[in-house]
Amino acid sequence: MTSNKAMRLDQSVTRYEQDRYGFRHVATQLAKSIQAIGREGSAVIGIEGVWGSGKTSLLNLLRSALDEQMEDNTFVLNVSPWLDGSETSLVESLLIPVAGIIAEEEEKRMSEESLRQLKRRKGLTATADKVLRYAQATARHLVPVAEAAALVGAPNAGKALKALASVQLSEKAQSSSELRSQIANKIAELDLSFIILLDDLDRLEPAQAIEVIRLVKSVADFPRFRYILCYDKAVLAQAICRGLGVDDGRLYLQKIVQIAFSLPRPESFVLRRELLEGAIELYSSVNGASPDTGLLSDLEQVADIYGSTLKTPREVQLVLNALRFHYSGIRDYVYLPDLCFLHLLRITNPGLCDWVEEYLTERSIVESGDGRVSKEEQETLSKSLAEHLSHYFPLQAHSAYLLTNWVPGLSGGIGNHPITLFGELSDIEKGLMTTQRRLGSQAYWRYYFAFSSPQNILPPEYFDKIFGLASAGKKQTELSDELLGRINGKGISSRTWFEHILSQLTTPVISQRSASECQGLLEFFFHYGDEMIDRYLALNSWFSLYELDTNSVADRLLQRMYETEPEHALETLRKLLLGGRAWRWIAEYCRHLLWQHGLRGNLAPGELEQWLPPDRLKGLCEELARRLNSPATTSQLPSMSSLTSYIWAWCDISGVEVIREWMKTRSKRDEDFLQLLLLLRYKGISSATGRYQALQLSQFSEFFGEEQNLRERLEGIEKEGKYPELINEVNDSLKKNRF
Repeated sequence: MTSNKAMRLDQSVTRYEQDRYGFRHVATQLAKSIQAIGREGSAVIGIEGVWGSGKTSLLNLLRSALDEQMEDNTFVLNVSPWLDGSETSLVESLLIPVAGIIAEEEEKRMSEESLRQLKRRKGLTATADKVLRYAQATARHLVPVAEAAALVGAPNAGKALKALASVQLSEKAQSSSELRSQIANKIAELDLSFIILLDDLDRLEPAQAIEVIRLVKSVADFPRFRYILCYDKAVLAQAICRGLGVDDGRLYLQKIVQIAFSLPRPESFVLRRELLEGAIELYSSVNGASPDTGLLSDLEQVADIYGSTLKTPREVQLVLNALRFHYSGIRDYVYLPDLCFLHLLRITNPGLCDWVEEYLTERSIVESGDGRVSKEEQETLSKSLAEHLSHYFPLQAHSAYLLTNWVPGLSGGIGNHPITLFGELSDIEKGLMTTQRRLGSQAYWRYYFAFSSPQNILPPEYFDKIFGLASAGKKQTELSDELLGRINGKGISSRTWFEHILSQLTTPVISQRSASECQGLLEFFFHYGDEMIDRYLALNSWFSLYELDTNSVADRLLQRMYETEPEHALETLRKLLLGGRAWRWIAEYCRHLLWQHGLRGNLAPGELEQWLPPDRLKGLCEELARRLNSPATTSQLPSMSSLTSYIWAWCDISGVEVIREWMKTRSKRDEDFLQLLLLLRYKGISSATGRYQALQLSQFSEFFGEEQNLRERLEGIEKEGKYPELINEVNDSLKKNRF
């Protein structure tokens, strides 16, 4: 269920309990100051503030405060005919209710006989009649009765409205100045006082703005009238310049407004608090649970760094509106703090938001190997980023370094160091981005901008088919044929249908399936994960497993099984770890589980997801280690196209000593040593030259020995003239290393 707060878009505050920015206290003190001016004479008070700063909310609360502190015979009127599209002039909108109030007050003082005669004539009292005559004499036109009926904003103005159309100026019509003088005297005699509230003056066309000025300055400049005008000073001054042709609208406005009150800007921490609380409320309402400590910490970071640029309550509301509109539909494909970051940029720095989308689009092309970004294009992007970030100076958000928390591949921007783009990330970093569905993920980034991928959505019936094949048990071959076949076919986008299937195997989808169905689909990854990798490598030799979110899908399937039957789920996991045919994929997945549960790696506490018993998981991985360490497995390693990510997975599962011993044995012969080095190359991307393979010797020093010793061995082999082709390839890979 969505709360009332979540449903509110850009509505102003009307009640004290809705106030979250301290306007109630401002309104209370402001009302006292207005009352302190006194009833005699006239005054024009301006409440000034930029658009979205809460002027209307303050005015609403001020009206309540004035009502609470109201003096006898003082009437508060709201005048804003421009808001309902009425063609009624501003003069008529004000003076018609005033006439009704005066008529009622005069009737209270009339004798019974005089009152009966007045009712028989169905007329107005003398002063009310003069007010309407004055309205006719000064208004641009006379409002029809039917239209005027909608303008009732004061007590008992009905008589004035009915009489308006029948008012005729006498042959000896009094001048406007005479009528004005008589009305002013009568208001004083009746001891009446009026407080007139005029809102949204900064939304008026120049002609309407001038009408307001004419009303306040000349037409209705009665004693005992206090005007309260709400406006953005810069905007209204510009309208005055255009409407009156004056050079300085601000100076002209000073002639009208005798007392100016600048609406206090909400403190930055209050705006950030509202943003954070709204985001937390959204997450809880959509997901049915409070955010964990990691997500909450990331939300706080976004609010602290980029929320500090928020200036008005309206900006906060616009960000929250955008999040509410987008998040529920794509919650399974995005990370809420990153979505919050993006919409904060969209509201407070739209140029930077557009830059992020352009950069991620270019990065995606480079990552997929479909294109390159020239040096000139990079320089243009870098300069553009620096310009957008300059809008934040001197706030924290000015730093390009901090931006890397959300936008990958950036560096520099500190001191005199230029900003560089398209930097390389480690497989661990890429894998975490994909697992967490971050903005920088190659698999998920597009969802943040495209809202959804309707062109590539498969119907629910298709997933019924997939899970039907999975639950059959004996039809594992049919399931694998169907899923692996989807790797070769692409949808409308550049992603394969297999990737779209993975992206839709979300928690809500899997939670509706039985443990048996989930087990069958989980078995697919443990038995066919390596074939899946090989098929992607056949399509693109630069493919890396991090580009697919198979770990998250396997987690969801196993979690569903664990919720139903914990012991059966653990035993199934054990059998698959030890008997699954896809030993390369299994090693990567086991490493993922170890990191996820804090048994390996250096993930922050908020990034951990500990849903399996750590001691049981540790025991399972120890059993897997014996399988990976066996000659049956290690003999297959030289045939792999790359060992880089597998070596780290194997190390986390089996320990450094095992890897060290294997490498020592494997590299005894010089030819095997050189081939092993080539297997340990990492895959990099240069926006200028495209993809490359490079070798960083220091990365494997704990297995191979010191880098200097390895280089000396290479030099020795080269001096002997042995294996020149392999030596050249190794040296070329060393030169390409960018670390």
